[in-house]
Amino acid sequence: MGAMAAAALVLAAIAGLTLFGQLDDVVRLGGEKITVQLADMGFAVRSVDVTGAGDEIAHSIVVATEIYDGQSLFSVDPGEIRARVEALPMVRSATVARLWPDRISIVVETREAFALWQVEGVLNIIDRDGVVLAAADVMNPPALPLVVADGANENVVEIVDALARHPAIQAHVVGAVRVGDRRWNLRLDSGADVKLPAGDVRASVAILARLQAERGILRLAAESFDLRGQGDLIVRALPDRAAAAGMREHEA
Repeated sequence: MGAMAAAALVLAAIAGLTLFGQLDDVVRLGGEKITVQLADMGFAVRSVDVTGAGDEIAHSIVVATEIYDGQSLFSVDPGEIRARVEALPMVRSATVARLWPDRISIVVETREAFALWQVEGVLNIIDRDGVVLAAADVMNPPALPLVVADGANENVVEIVDALARHPAIQAHVVGAVRVGDRRWNLRLDSGADVKLPAGDVRASVAILARLQAERGILRLAAESFDLRGQGDLIVRALPDRAAAAGMREHEA
């Protein structure tokens, strides 16, 4: 009963010190000896609760905290733990709190796989912010949109969202290539490229969708479709088709 009463008094004192933001200062002045004594009184970590993540990611989060069973709750620095958790590629943000007398609560917002990014021969899974979450299996990649080249990861949202608005176009696109870190080329399942202008990607894809709906242009045996002109679409025929028609090739 005496131990329980002492623990209750300590808990009340902790509540008061926490309220005035002085708890960590008092423990720091008391030194390691008082920290150990308080742990022996029951103020030791017995569980780390992770909210907002699946089992596998939650396990990685707990490991990253480096908190161990029986560690004094007073020795746990929520700011330091938050920094460790947010350093994990799959975590966007984290909130860490000590729940007296013996628990740590970690609430996280995780990053979700959004697209595949290929650069310098390496295929990665990225989130909407272009952050690399993991390497992708090139033999069995997940069913995600593909963007290619330097800078493609940082601009992935604009092209993926633009294509998502027009499923009839999206169905023909096997990848989007970032060109000069200022515009996009769409690689079609036919092998042709659609050269989009720099600027409003959404508007350019909408124009392409209208041309496809009205004239079915993507059915043409073309090497490229160039939308970079002001209101013009230039179709470059495949070399053999151009030669057969007696046309002289030139770069649009």
